[in-house]
Formats: sequence, structure tokens, C-alpha cells
Amino acid sequence: MVENNSHKNFIREKVLSYKPDFDLEILEAGLAEFNVSHCVGGDLILKAGEICKSIFMVENSITRCYFTDREGDEKTIWLEPEKMVITDYESFRTQTASRCDIYCYEDSAVYSIEKQNLVKLYAKYHDWAIFGLLVMEEHYCNLLALRNTLSFNSANENYDLIKSYSSRYLDVVPLKHLASWLNISAVHLSRIRKEKAKFIEN
Repeated sequence: MVENNSHKNFIREKVLSYKPDFDLEILEAGLAEFNVSHCVGGDLILKAGEICKSIFMVENSITRCYFTDREGDEKTIWLEPEKMVITDYESFRTQTASRCDIYCYEDSAVYSIEKQNLVKLYAKYHDWAIFGLLVMEEHYCNLLALRNTLSFNSANENYDLIKSYSSRYLDVVPLKHLASWLNISAVHLSRIRKEKAKFIEN
């Protein structure tokens, strides 16, 4: 249970960013259902094979969702900036084993709420049900829009898109993970980065 005021404030502000007209008493009732833990850079907040029982808000870390294919290669499904609401929605919805790992690159507080408690909030409070709908709409719209854009752009354009979306990706996320997300080789991405750096210098 979240008791620290700064932790509560983070969740409160995040929820209100989705629904500014949230009834404040109902909001406070829901905050009591959240938990807080701490991850160290390199930690997994979800492991493949586990059932995803919670949604998460990672305060200070970029997160990565990926799977390992039959050849043992890691394939990035998505990258999200800090302060986003994340989960493996397929596993969370169906309560079946996840095929993915969700990874934190940096030390961070991690806020979570279990599915059973969230569903109770949905059933009892209209505001929390709307919040859940808005979160899912945002996730899927962002995922679809970004995937469509990445599919039609050139590799150079995709590099610029990543930089504009969250420039911290280029500082924090290893090239091989970015390359996997863009579906290009790490060598190709490294070449693009060097060309961009030369252009800036000139």
C-alpha cells in the first residue's frame, strides 16, 4: 500500500493527467489500492512465463518489452518513456502466461495495482472505469501510430522520430535494442548515428 505522500502525489497526478475532472474522493479511494516497490537498472518487472497480474507506472526509467525468439535473439516489442502506464495487456487481460519480459533500464520507484483490485474499482466507480478505458486507448493508439510510422519511414527518418519522441532513448537504450525495435541491424543504426553526428559537427 502506498503511504508516502510523494508517492501518492505521483500516482494522483498521473491519474489526473488522463481524467482531470476525476472526483477527488473517489480518486483517493483508489490510491489506497496501489503498491510501491523499487527496481534497480537491469531488473525485470515482468518475466516471460509469469501471469501479468498488475499494471505499472515506472517513475524514473525507460522500459522495454521484448521476447526471445527460437534462435535466442531478443526482439523489442515496445519502448516507453518514464512515467507511462505499462503492462503486458494480453497477459493482463486473459490472465495467461506472458510471452514477454518487461525491463527497466534505470533505478526507479514502480507503482502497481493488481487486476483484481482494479476491476473492483471499475465496478464500483465510474471515474476509475473511464480511467482504465483511457489508458488502454492511449496505449493502443500510440502503439499503432508509432508502428505504422516506423513501417513507412526510412531508417534515417525513424532515427529522427525516436529522437523527437524521447531523446533519452538515444542516451539510455543500447543500440541493439533500438535496432531491434526499428527492425534494422545494429550496424546500420550505428552508421546512421555517426552520419547524424557528422552533420551536426559540420
